[in-house]
Amino acid sequence: MKFTLGKRTFMVGGITALAAALVGVAVATVAGIAGWEYSNSNHFCATMCHDVHPEEIRAHATGSHARVNCVECHMGRVSTLKLMALKPTHMKELWGMIVGYERPLHSSTLRPSREACEGCHWPSAEHHDSIATKVRYGTDPESSEAKTTLVLHTGVGAVRESSAKGVHWHVMNEVEFVSLDPQRREIPWVQVKRPDGTKVTYIDAESKATAAQMSGAEKRTMACYDCHNSAGHSFENPEFLVDELIRTGKIDRGLTATKSRAIALITASEKVNGKPEERAAAIDKLLAESAAKAATPPEMKPKEDLFNKAMKELLVGVSFQEKGFSWKSFPDHLGHTDTPGCFRCHDGKHYNEKGESIRLQCTLCHNLPQVVRENGDGSVASLIPEKAGIEPPSSHSRPNFMHTHSDDIGPNCEKCHGNVKFGRKGGGFCSNPACHGRSYPGLNLTVEPPKPAEKKAGIETRRPG
Repeated sequence: MKFTLGKRTFMVGGITALAAALVGVAVATVAGIAGWEYSNSNHFCATMCHDVHPEEIRAHATGSHARVNCVECHMGRVSTLKLMALKPTHMKELWGMIVGYERPLHSSTLRPSREACEGCHWPSAEHHDSIATKVRYGTDPESSEAKTTLVLHTGVGAVRESSAKGVHWHVMNEVEFVSLDPQRREIPWVQVKRPDGTKVTYIDAESKATAAQMSGAEKRTMACYDCHNSAGHSFENPEFLVDELIRTGKIDRGLTATKSRAIALITASEKVNGKPEERAAAIDKLLAESAAKAATPPEMKPKEDLFNKAMKELLVGVSFQEKGFSWKSFPDHLGHTDTPGCFRCHDGKHYNEKGESIRLQCTLCHNLPQVVRENGDGSVASLIPEKAGIEPPSSHSRPNFMHTHSDDIGPNCEKCHGNVKFGRKGGGFCSNPACHGRSYPGLNLTVEPPKPAEKKAGIETRRPG
């Protein structure tokens, strides 16, 4: 084989040509693999393509799933060949890069749970009850501590299968639902498939959705991320982050009204936006104003400095670059503290054709909270369980028990629950501050639930393909 370079002619043997070709193929292969791996990296997803909310990148990097790559949830833990086939289907997102994405961003590209979540979290494995203790601090001058303990019923378990308790019941059974808003804050229609194959449909009596909207909506099969929707990059309530800073000693509650000052700073910082350095400067100003107002004595300066350092880091972390956004823009459907969450369905006003509501019973997913305050006042340290030989009354299994339980009060209640004394300051079973001393988004227990609405549409269900 000959080739000419200038006035000189070179002879290349067949083996040399083959070797050069193999080197070229090897280089191209390595480059292709490197490019493919980079296209699956968090840096590529978050900065090259989806630089929409920088805060989501930060939240992912500091969250419990920091070592789980974007593609593992948004495309699933699937084979390379399947991943190659899936990627071209996301070309439609290129238009968003050109004209801009909607804000707040919501994802419609998550893969089925069996291809993502279940790579680590196998739902059919036995999940035992767990104990969760939440430490909260009050807005009084001493920032008094209160501990709330819950026993969480996570898995369905063989023992509880007959009573259908446990959070994971929802994914171990076939549950379909309709939500007309992209963040799925409201669920007006639910259908449950029973073990015998029959289906029961529940409709929100207060839903403003029309029959046409309901019948034309996509029916989704409930999956892990319909509750765990913020597992990848969650935005927590800053007030609870302050509680954690106090609990771990990063903020000393020896300062007067520590928690109250922190909440005031959080409220004031909601108007802060811009680049990180701009937000930091604005927050420094807020901290200086707070310190001047508090007039902390000189001997408390080390504690004041500790407070300012921790609060600056927190406030910069929870503030957003764009105007009009905060942690509230990204609802977390797990639980029912800051958003309706569980109460999107378990609100006492989703009725079936018989007029029965989806069960509104606290003890389906956890026991009744036990609250212990550091000074002992108003504690509910020991809730009396079902006593041996005493069968719970039938009212306890009523689907809408949380709405109606106060109407059933009688002398027999004291056999298990002790002295029945209503209130919200604690000290007894019926004055538990974790139940009565607060409000819940999406749930109103102070008024009678609405009556069942007329059937809006005969909807044929189908599993999303």
